Parts: sequence; structure tokens; C-alpha cells
Amino acid sequence: MELKTNDTTAAYLSRFYEPEITAYEFLKYFFACLKELGEESVNRDLVSFLYHRKQQEDERVVLEEISFRSNGVNHYSDDVEDALFNLQNGGLLGKMNPSFGKIIIKYSDDDVADISKNISDKFKPIIMRIAEDFKNS
Repeated sequence: MELKTNDTTAAYLSRFYEPEITAYEFLKYFFACLKELGEESVNRDLVSFLYHRKQQEDERVVLEEISFRSNGVNHYSDDVEDALFNLQNGGLLGKMNPSFGKIIIKYSDDDVADISKNISDKFKPIIMRIAEDFKNS
């Protein structure tokens, strides 16, 4: 027997939805992976890269909570921008100018260890693969 809910119940239950991994958590660990790979800064288009990675079925699980939009030429994501702002505001990232043209990774070795300890083992290899491909592309 299939359980059915009405719209009011579905709306109520949606308030309690807690994603397995948020955009903030993804990016926090993504930059920790880049730091582990020896990267000190990023000056490439991160949003378009992540948009294309979300199209990969096996990577979608870590990017599910990131929404994208396009103007027909470029991709944009408020989720990515908000997470970048929060990481910068928390001191883990820096920026060279107000538009995040170049992102400085300020993670210490202790930051990387703490972040790695707090991310699900289910997601670690997927995010590391994405970070490696980002670094090598």
C-alpha cells in the first residue's frame, strides 16, 4: 500500500527535510581537498565546473543541494556564492577582490583534518575525485 499525503501535510513535512550534504559542507570539504592536493588559490570558473559535474550521475549525490541557473552563456549559483561568502566570512577563504575573482585557500593543516573528520566517508572519495579533476583540468 502506497502512503499518500495531501499538499498541506507534504508542505509541513518538507520543513523537516535535512539534506545529507549541503552546498556549504560540499564546498568546505572541496577546498580542504584542494589544499591537500597542494592548491593555494583558485582563479577559475568554479560554478560552471560544478554545473557540469552535477550532470554526472555518480557525482550528483554530493551536488544535489546546489541549484544552478543560466543566461544562455554562463551558469550561476546563489548556493555556491552564499557558501563562498560564508567560508570567506569564517576565515577559511580569502579573496583578491569583491567579486571573488581569485579565491585564496587559507585552510591550515588542522582545518583540513577537522573538516575531513566531520564529512561522511560516503562522500569523501566523490568530492576528492571532483577536486582532483578540478585541479587537473
